[in-house]
Amino acid sequence: MGALMILGGCATELAGEKADTTAVSFPAGMTIHPNGKIAYVIGSNFDLDYRATDGGVLYVVDLENNAILESSKRIGSFGTNVVLTEDAKRGYLVTRNDDALVWFEISEDGRTITCPKDPEAEDLLKCRVIIDDDPTHVSVTRSYRETKVRDANGNESTKRVDFDLLMIAQLRNSSVTAMTVIAPEDSLKKDYIFSYESAALVYSASETQWLRGEQFFVTGRAASDLALIEPILDADAKVLGLHVRTRLSVPSAYNAYQGRGMTYDPAKRRLFLLNQYPKSILRFNVGSLLGGDASNETSQATAVAVLPESMAKVAWIGDQTNGRLYASSVTDNSIYILDPDSLEILKKMSVGKGPYDLWTDPEASRLLVLNFLGNDIWEYDTSDPENPVLTNQYLTPEEDHGDDTSDASAE
Repeated sequence: MGALMILGGCATELAGEKADTTAVSFPAGMTIHPNGKIAYVIGSNFDLDYRATDGGVLYVVDLENNAILESSKRIGSFGTNVVLTEDAKRGYLVTRNDDALVWFEISEDGRTITCPKDPEAEDLLKCRVIIDDDPTHVSVTRSYRETKVRDANGNESTKRVDFDLLMIAQLRNSSVTAMTVIAPEDSLKKDYIFSYESAALVYSASETQWLRGEQFFVTGRAASDLALIEPILDADAKVLGLHVRTRLSVPSAYNAYQGRGMTYDPAKRRLFLLNQYPKSILRFNVGSLLGGDASNETSQATAVAVLPESMAKVAWIGDQTNGRLYASSVTDNSIYILDPDSLEILKKMSVGKGPYDLWTDPEASRLLVLNFLGNDIWEYDTSDPENPVLTNQYLTPEEDHGDDTSDASAE
């Protein structure tokens, strides 16, 4: 197994300024607590205005009161995305500058995040696992192992191990890492248990998306295919290796494509992939994989469309029947709405400055857009997926606010 390093921080001994935890700067990733009231936003320190070691921030944003909470924590620079466990007891993110997977615990109301190894700290630097090779994206699911065991008297019982399962994409050395995390039942008695293995499976791996069970799709920025990967685990949830179940060829005019964002329809019958170059979106039928069929013949690209701009992220909005795809473009401050069947662009709407990450609730009637250059969040009512309505703007100076109840402008 790869050497496990959990490092602490010595930020007070470093030259330069700590990141400002009271004002969002160059946000790159976002997710929302299940209660819908709290956002977790990564400040990336993209311009290196702060020192690299703790120049990023995981902001905790109270959406009801439009305020950044004091529980926000400093992290390393160039954070990308943040994910929560299904029960929202824990969260994970990756920071590229220090090659780290960062974990944290979350209070029941979502308003407080802490590093279990240093609960009073203003940062999460002691809650890092160093995995190398430029980690750029993480996804998570929950899984378990059950085995039959016998005691000294021959009595049989079932031993169960529950764990978080992470898949991490890394830009260097074609690396992909699978990691299991076992949280202590009593935090006063033992630490978290981490196990991981890395393998060279996807060129410049850039994003992962959980499919089902313990299987994850991984795309790359210099890859020729999509890889469906699952870890090999023992009875104690120790990672022994990684297995590629199948590879889906990505049509490209070049030797490789630059995969940026992925999403599924609600039934996970179709996967949609954004390419930065060539500028395009592709659709794959992956429903057969849900039934265990991993053959390339039944899971190939079925449609491709050229896009006018380089897109960053894509999300499915709406139900299975009437849903639409939303793709964000930092370059022209727009969200493009596409028909998932034809991949035709139906509408282009102007939003904030540099729209990047997208989040939608399970009912897909609420969309939050994280603006990388505007340092704010715009919220839309997407009850009608083709006609979103702007309802709120968070962290935006009052003078920059538009009409909070107007329809999104379209071209």
